[in-house]
Amino acid sequence: MTTGTRRTPALLTLTATVLMALVALARGLAPFSEPDIWWHLRVGEHILDTHRINGPDPWASFAGHPYMATQWLAEAVAAQAYRWGGMGAVLWLRTAAILALALVVYAAARRLGGRLPAALATGVAILGASASLNPRPQLVSFVMFAITVGAWLGTAKDGRVRWWLIPLYWVWACCHGLWMFGILLGVVTSVALMCQADPAGRRRIGLQLLLVNAGTTLAVALTPLGPGLLTAPFTVADNAASIAEEWAATPLSNAFSIATAAAIIVTALCWLVRPARRPWWQYAWLGLSAGLTLYMWRLVPLGAILCAPLLAGALQSILTGAREGVDRRERVRLLGGFAAALLVAAVVCAGPAGPKAVDYPTDMASIDHALSEVPRRSVVMNDFGISGWMLWTHPQLVPVADLRVELYPSDYLTRYIDAENAAPGWEAFLRETGAQYALVERRSAIGDALVHEARWAPVATSTRFVLLSAPGALR
Repeated sequence: MTTGTRRTPALLTLTATVLMALVALARGLAPFSEPDIWWHLRVGEHILDTHRINGPDPWASFAGHPYMATQWLAEAVAAQAYRWGGMGAVLWLRTAAILALALVVYAAARRLGGRLPAALATGVAILGASASLNPRPQLVSFVMFAITVGAWLGTAKDGRVRWWLIPLYWVWACCHGLWMFGILLGVVTSVALMCQADPAGRRRIGLQLLLVNAGTTLAVALTPLGPGLLTAPFTVADNAASIAEEWAATPLSNAFSIATAAAIIVTALCWLVRPARRPWWQYAWLGLSAGLTLYMWRLVPLGAILCAPLLAGALQSILTGAREGVDRRERVRLLGGFAAALLVAAVVCAGPAGPKAVDYPTDMASIDHALSEVPRRSVVMNDFGISGWMLWTHPQLVPVADLRVELYPSDYLTRYIDAENAAPGWEAFLRETGAQYALVERRSAIGDALVHEARWAPVATSTRFVLLSAPGALR
């Protein structure tokens, strides 16, 4: 075991590690407000029933493009879990993913830091990612990205290419679209390694790095959705940027982005305080972490995960110098704790906490009943966020738009947003869509306009939403 000039007290290290695990477990079991969970379950049910992952969409009548289930594997797994154990099983999957994320981030952080710095860095990473740790396929991306960080960190330290990244990317691409940032990490790391490699070994390692990066890209193109999957994330981004907050620039006014930005700043300050000759890839990673964090709100978790091993190494240089080695006892304890946490989560999720985990939307019983009496294939002018719940509970109705923004032409989404805000032209939009019902927020511009200008009548209400019907609508 390698030691420095000072040793971190064992009790402090143990406390930090246990707290890290408890934070991950508590975050996994916490209730969640996630509008997207409903449509992911609906798509997953459709995949299980039809074994189809692309083609005409059965619910989006106003779609301009066929639907491509780019997250089909994660959605099918979640839907099957729901069939077996209801929302409690979905909650357990979420908890398992967060615990796995903590474990993998800690393992990566241990490559550069000791137990205490790795535990602290992992805790900060979980905090930075916390706003996005809801039961969605993107959770798979976070775990896969953390595994990729560990793989490239290993390559940077020993010069051996991890070829198993190629099949990993095939699975990743079947689950969620953030695989593209894994490829970006591979390219950035490869360039940095090539720039610093000695001339004698540059050609050999360069060819291997080129092949592994090309192989991961090819793996994405060889999924059941084919090469079209390579451009799918850009289609989503074009539409989502104008309507979804998570696709906007990162707001530096919340605890999650502040924690991630602080980790990046602290790492840089530690490097200044303890100057050393560091490999170029570490500087490239810190720059990439900052870029991801600042560029887009939904990428903050990736920035937090990427910074974690750098932060652990930086803290190690301040605390004790050289890090402790990783031994068999530490691995056994970590895996044993992970298994115990999964068991605790299973017990909790099987109880009353499981069905109560979802707190969006709430108080919908009267609206749910009223929608069940609306004629089939009726068009509903819907609030954007509630559309996923509509697809899950009332697939026989037709929402004007839903959260799967890649389905709709951009000009149609613009008119939909204008209608939600009761901007000029909203009445024409409703006439063109044929909407006879509206499920909108009670305090919304469109809700107020429908009641006071178009004389639509309330049918049912909840704490947050109201169901309205047009004059003469069938019931």
